[in-house]
Amino acid sequence: MLRSLVRHGRAIRLVGSGDAPSDLIRARIFEKERARRRPRDPSRDEFFVPTPESAAWLDTATLPMVLTAVAVALFAKLLMMYDDSKAQERLERKIQNAPEGQGTVRMLSREEWEEVQEIRPRTPFESRLARPNARIRTGDPLHLEDVRDWTIDIITDALTRVEDSVKHK
Repeated sequence: MLRSLVRHGRAIRLVGSGDAPSDLIRARIFEKERARRRPRDPSRDEFFVPTPESAAWLDTATLPMVLTAVAVALFAKLLMMYDDSKAQERLERKIQNAPEGQGTVRMLSREEWEEVQEIRPRTPFESRLARPNARIRTGDPLHLEDVRDWTIDIITDALTRVEDSVKHK
């Protein structure tokens, strides 16, 4: 009890000053009763705990959300329709501005077609350089010189690719 009086900063009445201990106890009881009768401030009892706001409202589609999605889709559709309407004009403008002779189509002669047919497609075993004597084709007989030429060609191609990638960086 003495500690509580000192802690609250109240004056301590000493027993030797003429007051009896009962007077000290009565004063203390009177203070407690007065504090009890006084209306208590409810804000002192409140204990606030900050909680993160729930994102559950994002799970439910609301009318503004739906209207926004519909508006965006409609706007995108209108832009696509506008682009499609201008596509023909853009194509005609490109044709007009093209150099002479570009874009013309002609039939290949029989000889040209046979030349195209004679060109064999590249295989995965060919490099970008594709030297004529560095070809290994499926179904062809394999000779040691072909393998040697092909290996040299692949190594050269790898070094060229590394050099190109270093130049680009």
